[in-house]
Amino acid sequence: MSRYAANQKRQQKQREKASTIFFVPLMLLLSIVPLITRLKIAQASENVARTFKLQMTTDFFSYYKAIFIILIAIMMILIVFFTINKEDLKKYKSMLLYITTAGIFLLFTLLSTLFSSYKQEALWGVPGRSEGMLITFCYIMMMFYTIHALSDFKNYKYIIFALALLVGVLTFLGIFEYMGKNLLINTELGKRLLIPSEYAQYRNSLNVAYEKGKVYGTMFHYNYMGSFGALMVPIFATLTLCIKGRKEKIILGVLTMASLFLLFGSTSRGGLIGTATAVVIGLILFSKKIITNWKMTLPMIVTLSIVLIGFNILTKGTIFERIPSLLRDTMIGFTSADQDFNYLDEIPIKNITMQEGKVIITTQTDALVIAKEDTQLKLYDKASQEIPYIETDQEIILQDARFEGMILKKIVDPKSQWGGIMLNVKGVDTFVFKIDNQQGVYLIDSFTQEKVDIVYPETFGFKGKERLGSARGYIWSRSIPMLKDTWLLGHGPDTYAFEFPQHDYLGKYYAYETPNMIVDKPHNLYLQIGINQGGIALIAFLVLVIGYIADSLRLYALKSSYETRQVVGIATVLSIVGYLGAGLFNDSVVSVAPVFWILLGAGIAVNYLNRQQAQ
Repeated sequence: MSRYAANQKRQQKQREKASTIFFVPLMLLLSIVPLITRLKIAQASENVARTFKLQMTTDFFSYYKAIFIILIAIMMILIVFFTINKEDLKKYKSMLLYITTAGIFLLFTLLSTLFSSYKQEALWGVPGRSEGMLITFCYIMMMFYTIHALSDFKNYKYIIFALALLVGVLTFLGIFEYMGKNLLINTELGKRLLIPSEYAQYRNSLNVAYEKGKVYGTMFHYNYMGSFGALMVPIFATLTLCIKGRKEKIILGVLTMASLFLLFGSTSRGGLIGTATAVVIGLILFSKKIITNWKMTLPMIVTLSIVLIGFNILTKGTIFERIPSLLRDTMIGFTSADQDFNYLDEIPIKNITMQEGKVIITTQTDALVIAKEDTQLKLYDKASQEIPYIETDQEIILQDARFEGMILKKIVDPKSQWGGIMLNVKGVDTFVFKIDNQQGVYLIDSFTQEKVDIVYPETFGFKGKERLGSARGYIWSRSIPMLKDTWLLGHGPDTYAFEFPQHDYLGKYYAYETPNMIVDKPHNLYLQIGINQGGIALIAFLVLVIGYIADSLRLYALKSSYETRQVVGIATVLSIVGYLGAGLFNDSVVSVAPVFWILLGAGIAVNYLNRQQAQ
């Protein structure tokens, strides 16, 4: 070997080593950060305490993920600062759409934070979510860093390797979760990983609500595992079907099966819809190839069907248990609304008003009036006739058929020395009333003990369909009108819960069968952005992702054959489509969003490389 050839080989090895170092931050974000699960206990801020009705916050799934995301983002900034060159600047000139829209998205995120009434939460995020302005900036940094780092198709292997590791660990944990044996809360090692030494006293009393037959992993909720599945199934399935090489197909096939297990094991209907959306776009992209090679396509479809049927048999039908409800909700969603429907006619309590120191609870048949006269509690109907009751040390039981099933539970708080009653209707605790000598009886927030009035917020759509999609119909019908106030600037990242009409007690009563529910998220990625960061930020985000998808369709649609580099581009865009489809039903969360933003950056970079290769 000549000296020149040896030098070239040495330089090639150095470039490969440099590429590996480039991808370390991305591999950490993709394979390690989503797995971080660690207890953090903190004092609740005033806004959080008032809205979420707690003094201390406990967080397993977000705080430490967010800390690591910020640290890795700083590492990315330093790497880019010391490595950017003229060639990179040329590349970025062809990406003005992405740079402009991402810049507008960040600008209005910043402005929404600066003008927010909840600056602390908008900056850092609320406990349990931690998706404030700083994390949003980190997401955009991830996207551009990936574009910067991915300068060669071969480097995509680092992304696949990291995702494979993540899917493998989540599948391992998920199998035990599905069987009802969560390794993180049922083993000593798991407890030590979950709970730091300063909280060691809680290790033996750890009680985290997990449902057997559902896969959560380290994603906080099975819905977010569904969003993750919608990212992973399209990418691994596409690579399995299109990549040549027996060994590669076997490995990718196993990862596809594992991703399908996570998707169906999550039982997330949003994840299923996202994946179905990706399948539809995939059929459009590959339509010419599918028709031309139908003899190869048909066996693949049969194989996949057999695999899914096998999943169903092995799990005794539980893995598809929410598909019937998905189909039912879909049918309901497309039926016309009954304009005469009034949800107040469907719940035991139609209204609660307060006048002259009395509470008037309007029921479907009458009204229950609660008054304090001298030292006694008096109960009347709407005709001012006294209602008999039996009183014990703990409760007051109404002796009238018109109010059957209603009990007034006595409340005494020795710390604050206040007295009150809670209305229990057919076994469900509902409204809390305070009793004092000055104001008589009045409705209160059970946490702050402040006097409150029931609100009837503006609604849009979903009339009679408020229970659709696990009460998503209710949330969306109250959230859409909120956009009128945030068409320019939002209320601030992660502040949705503070602005949602939480005192819509009767609406909650109908949707959730209890008024004591805190709505902390919109269950919709696009409403989340529009309300938190504003309408302009939402438009910028939509132009960003739609621009990328449109570019991918132009590059890859309706070809009779594909090279490996094009298959990588298709796999990535279908993954993005899956996440965005799931986003119609799920919102953004730090457990999954980094994977989306990195893959979006990878997709943009791969499209650029494919276009350069074609010239």
